[in-house]
Amino acid sequence: MTHPPIALTIAGSDPGGGAGLQADLTTFTRLGVHGATAVTAITVQDTRNVIDFSVLPAARLRAQIEATLADLNVGAIKIGMLGSVENVETAAALLGAHPHIPAVLDPVMVAGGGGELATEAVIDATREILLPRATLITPNGPEARALAGHDTPERQGAALRERGARNVLITGGHEGGEDEPIRNRLFREDGHQRMFELPRHPAGFHGSGCTLAAAIAAFLARGRDLEPAVIEAQNFMNHAVQTGYAPGQGQHVPNRLCPASHD
Repeated sequence: MTHPPIALTIAGSDPGGGAGLQADLTTFTRLGVHGATAVTAITVQDTRNVIDFSVLPAARLRAQIEATLADLNVGAIKIGMLGSVENVETAAALLGAHPHIPAVLDPVMVAGGGGELATEAVIDATREILLPRATLITPNGPEARALAGHDTPERQGAALRERGARNVLITGGHEGGEDEPIRNRLFREDGHQRMFELPRHPAGFHGSGCTLAAAIAAFLARGRDLEPAVIEAQNFMNHAVQTGYAPGQGQHVPNRLCPASHD
């Protein structure tokens, strides 16, 4: 029997299912991809904010990844919250040992409600050793500023490329006014640049960055080239946000189970 393509998410656990590996798995399944997981951290959070988190030891993370890759034919990797410098080093070593597997890095630093998920040391390690190993990084505006040290998306994209990032998609949900579209900017390793405009929806969303990065990884696992994967993932993300809902007392979450335009 044939089986669906496989994607591995390396991320933290969100008990409410709005973000983290739960969001990734839902996205993978919705897009026809078998999801494998390597847990980096256990968080205590709700749809309003992160209350606390505990990071798993790097040896335990490495063992999860090695067991999965030895057993499954993984077609793409999505990396989210890592939580410690040691886990960043583990993820970088993984990508270095498996350069044939496309990897999407969502450099998670702050939760949607404002809670910090990465220390300065983790941000520095991500910048120095992990960015050059990923196929694509998907920072939002604040994350791009922290990693690149510049204010405008154009300068951020150029700086991240100079730091070794192969391809960069800077998402614009945190930038611009309420009446302006969201502008995502793709900076490819061949020098090509492209801006995408998406509708802006009024509700604040929990797990939108996870969903977009996971969707890109899913389409890469399904054999798409990078830019088509980005385009299809953004279409999926826009529809998921458009039909999003509030499962708790805080932010909305994307409706990752809704029928999408590609069905």
